[in-house]
Amino acid sequence: MDKKELRRNQVIGIAVGLIGGLMTGNFWPSIPAAIGWGGVILWGAAIGAALGSLAQFERAGQALTRRDHRGLNMVVGLSVPLILIALAALALNALR
Repeated sequence: MDKKELRRNQVIGIAVGLIGGLMTGNFWPSIPAAIGWGGVILWGAAIGAALGSLAQFERAGQALTRRDHRGLNMVVGLSVPLILIALAALALNALR
């Protein structure tokens, strides 16, 4: 996948995520009440952009595992950002 196609997929994912986030917020009013409409829009766009770049997560997982197993590479590629976020949260909690 070239960069132009990746960027197009991400932009489409962001647009779909924005619309999906707004629809989700309208269907479940407890979500915007908890995180606000800005949070709903932000999370919708972030999830849409991540879904638009799933191939890049697979490539990142392949770089770490050095195997051609697509499922394993996808799981590893998706878990790396989550692990980094969890470590940052633990570090911030330790500083308090």
